[in-house]
Amino acid sequence: MKVFKCNHCSRIHLEIGNTQIHFNLLLDLKKYLTNLDSIDATYYAAVNRKKGLSKVIILPLDHSGNIHLGLTELEFDELKTVIRNYLCSDKKDNMATCKIELNSLNWN
Repeated sequence: MKVFKCNHCSRIHLEIGNTQIHFNLLLDLKKYLTNLDSIDATYYAAVNRKKGLSKVIILPLDHSGNIHLGLTELEFDELKTVIRNYLCSDKKDNMATCKIELNSLNWN
């Protein structure tokens, strides 16, 4: 997984395996992280494990709800960490905000 700003199109790209999600603005990536942080991963992992799914965190990738990204709990935590690290390394971002966001990360 990685996040980077493209030198050609100036968009921010989030690569998760073979999947790419594009953000036009840094603010959009921050909002995406806020949405990810609002997900009760433990709850959904338990529900989806009972369904026999190995990728227990299911994230919609489009507005229609037809395309989803499946992640394990570890991959989901890694996704949030990769995004958070990118945001905190961005020179335009406020480091105080990053410290608050990093403290809210569940490292278990």
